[in-house]
Amino acid sequence: MTIHFEENPPTLTAEQALTGWRREFCVELLGEGQARVFLRLVEAASLKATELHRGVLFHRVGSWFADLGGCVAAARPSLETLASTAVKQQPTKDNLFAAVTYDRRAWENVVNDVDKWQRRPPAAARR
Repeated sequence: MTIHFEENPPTLTAEQALTGWRREFCVELLGEGQARVFLRLVEAASLKATELHRGVLFHRVGSWFADLGGCVAAARPSLETLASTAVKQQPTKDNLFAAVTYDRRAWENVVNDVDKWQRRPPAAARR
């Protein structure tokens, strides 16, 4: 399994936070056990169908979220399981939007790990 993540996630400014911008934890499923994890800033909520067409899963995270490397380390087993279940799809008449299939339970486990990591006590965040 190969999990790549961006070392320097984008910074959410105070002005952006006050005007409705948000952060999303994203996993781009590349197939063959590979995934790219990144953090992005969005002005409006992302549309699930549009992102599935690109093979991207996303989960909203807090405006203070910045340590993507720490989060990926905490969620690595779940991320690897998710990546191992992903299969690239060729568009068909019955499936025009999803570029990849994946185990939804594996994605739920990633989301749970990300949420748990965000809620850890402040002392754990400083270690």
